[in-house]
Order: sequence, then structure tokens, then C-alpha cells
Amino acid sequence: MQIKAELKNFETQSAGIVWSSDNTGIATVDNQGNVSGKAAGSAVITATAMDGETPVSASCAVNVVKRRGFPHFFLSMNYKYANKGDYYYSYNDITWQMPFGFIRLYDNASQLIGYQYDFARVVFTYGNKDWLVQFWKGQYGLFQLGGEIGVYTKYAVGFGDTIASAYQCAGRDDWLDMEMTLYHQQPDGSVIREFTREYGKYWWCDGYKIGKLNKNKPATELQMVSRITLKDEQMATAFAKGMRDCGFSQVARQEDLTDDTFCLDGKDVCFIWRNLTEPQALIPITVNGESTGILPMIGYGFVMLGEAIARLFSGIKIGA
Repeated sequence: MQIKAELKNFETQSAGIVWSSDNTGIATVDNQGNVSGKAAGSAVITATAMDGETPVSASCAVNVVKRRGFPHFFLSMNYKYANKGDYYYSYNDITWQMPFGFIRLYDNASQLIGYQYDFARVVFTYGNKDWLVQFWKGQYGLFQLGGEIGVYTKYAVGFGDTIASAYQCAGRDDWLDMEMTLYHQQPDGSVIREFTREYGKYWWCDGYKIGKLNKNKPATELQMVSRITLKDEQMATAFAKGMRDCGFSQVARQEDLTDDTFCLDGKDVCFIWRNLTEPQALIPITVNGESTGILPMIGYGFVMLGEAIARLFSGIKIGA
């Protein structure tokens, strides 16, 4: 990885920046700030320059981790690997999950493969589409923890968000600019940053680290901090209402953000999510806190059928 340094407010500048490592057995650095890992451990990289005859410097710590074995091989078959940050993520253009869209059954059934996570669903209508922006964080199987933000749409406007609602993954025109950082509170009370997904266009902004939560449910030791830029202020206002409906509290400024709050600034919505969650119910599926029987399930089946018909006819235009 490359570390960058910038000279500021120098009266005179001589030989430029000189790079050094305090532990070359762990990491070395060349004259351009490119750092190479040599062994597992930590090292401090320092950039030094001369301001006239006065040396000035700045330093940062780097951590070198061992090359992964089985988990790395398994996860790299499904995700891309970020050397800078040591985490895994989905590449939006070629994710195998994209053709399958999203239904609530996925969250219910995921426990069968050991996924235990918190999630929050932000639902709103904009541009003659129903939108779902869903957040996840928690334990994904035996050896990874992580967080996700997914963007989904459906054309069957007016049916609402039910257990029968079938969404498609957002098409490229509906990808949203966003960034997301996942923090992890340790048993001693300290907090570490697990990873950051840089600001960019996503339909699925996710990241996973090899690790284990101390308590899987609820996953309150994980905190998600994010900024999402909507298409325009009208969409941002609709999204903000969906955040309030979901249980988030609105604050006036980004500086006022605390757990489970958001602020609206033009097209941007910034939020911190930690405690809010819906039940990741297994079978039987529950609706409004009550188990569903056969008749309600048949009713929801008709809702799903109606949405499918509405989606079919949404692409048919009448007239010359």
C-alpha cells in the first residue's frame, strides 16, 4: 500500500520527503511511500522533511497480517479481497446474487446456514417505484462478521411492504452514491474500525472481516456509520421519512449524530445505526408479532401474485 505525505507551510524546501520504517523486519518503505509487508506485526512509518535546517516529520502505524488459509480461499471465491484493510466485499457488476433480487424469506432462511444479524428496512416511494434500502450487520457464519447496505426497487407500487413483496436489485440507473464504515466495540470497551467502503456508486455496499462477535444477537457491539446521497432532495425527503418510520430519530446536524439517529442535508442522509433491528424470525414467519396461519399465508400469496402481474404490465405501453 502507498502512504501519502504533503508538505505544508514550508518557508524553504530542500531534499523533499525521506521515508523510514522503525521495524524493517515487519514492513519496509521506498522513497515514494510504498509500504511492503515482510512479516506479521506492527511497524511505524515516518515521513521526514527539512524546513530550512529544521527537520519535521509525521508518522503512522501499519499492521501486517499473515496470508489467510482456508477462510481466505473460501471467501475469495465469492468476494473480492481488499489488501488495504484486510476485508472482503462484493463487486457490484458481477455479484452472483443480483439476478435473485430480494424477499424477506432470505433473512428468515439465512439462519439455517448460521447467519445471525440485525437488519433495518427503510421503505419509501419515489419516481413511481417502491424502494427498499436495507441495512444488515452481524455474524455471517462461523468465521466472518460484517455489514451491508442494499438498494432494491419494485414496480408494483401501492401494495406496500409485506412478507410477500419481491424486490429486484437496483439497476445501474438507480445505484446510489454512498459510503459505509463498520466499527466494533471490544470487550474492554475500546472501539476498532473493521473496514470502510469508500464513497462511490453502489446497489450493494458491503464488507466482511474474519472474526467472531462476542454476542451474535443482537449485534449491538457493531456500529454502522454511513452517508447516502439520494438522486434529489425529493427522494432524500422520502428516504428520511422511511428512516423515521423505521425507528431512527432525526437530528439537525451531522455533529449531533448518535446511535440510531440520522440527519438530512440536501440530497445527503448521514446516519449511525447500532440498536434498531427487526426479528430475524425462523419458521413460523410472523407478521406484526403474530405467527401466520395458512389463510394469511394464502392472502400474502395473492399479494405476491398481484405484484408480479403489476410488474409484468408496467413494461407494456398502450397507444401508437
